[in-house]
Amino acid sequence: MERSKFNSRDNAIIFGCMAFIILSLLDGTLTLWGLVLGAIEEVNPVMEWLIGKSPIVFMAVKLMLPVILGFIFWKIRNRSRKFVTYSLGVVLIAYAAVMVLHVHWLVNS
Repeated sequence: MERSKFNSRDNAIIFGCMAFIILSLLDGTLTLWGLVLGAIEEVNPVMEWLIGKSPIVFMAVKLMLPVILGFIFWKIRNRSRKFVTYSLGVVLIAYAAVMVLHVHWLVNS
């Protein structure tokens, strides 16, 4: 049986980064949906400006940010494992909270 070239900590970082990308995709999709329904407003002025330019540009930037951050986390994982682990944890908790808010707004609209 072939062994993985990644250790369990590397796998956790990969999983965390993938979850970050998926949550960012969901956040962007639910934001656009909520805006169309008139259930929410975008509070980030930069993202509001991007949405005004093009929803496609908004989603591209929305997905590019976690990919770039994931790449940075991956590159520094051996030098600063605690920082990477805690940062990913904070990001995932924050996005989970945003998902709860999105669901609440969309269900109650």
